[in-house]
Amino acid sequence: MNKIKFKLTNMKTIIALKGIGDSGKSTTIGMLYRLLSSNNNYHLVEKDYDPNGGDFIAVFSRNGMLIGITSSGDKYDLVHDKLEKLINMGCVICVCACRSFDRYGHGTIAAISEFTNFQALYIEKEIAITPDQENAINHNDAQRLFEAIEGLI
Repeated sequence: MNKIKFKLTNMKTIIALKGIGDSGKSTTIGMLYRLLSSNNNYHLVEKDYDPNGGDFIAVFSRNGMLIGITSSGDKYDLVHDKLEKLINMGCVICVCACRSFDRYGHGTIAAISEFTNFQALYIEKEIAITPDQENAINHNDAQRLFEAIEGLI
């Protein structure tokens, strides 16, 4: 696995896991949720999380900094509304899913770009070639998201 280096910044950031439909974005962000939950440096502040699946939203705190994550990433309104909620809660780092390409003018990438006081950091979702690879690839992508958060703190 290649380590990704991120420049430390004081700028607010939206980290978007970018990929095609049904590529495992929500599953990967669920793995990120479990990584953050099991790390003693991160403290869960709020959650609307169903361990049986489905889209969720959660907020973690680290050193007084709020990090919000949401697995919603299929449509403009879902991404925009969840990011707006996280930002209104005071999150300075937000993680979401988004589609590789907006299929119409107001898609998920357009929703992210509306938050002009946040920089956007897109991380490409790796695609499993076979079903046997899915878990390992999703785990690697969750680790890349975790490293991106760590690089911004």
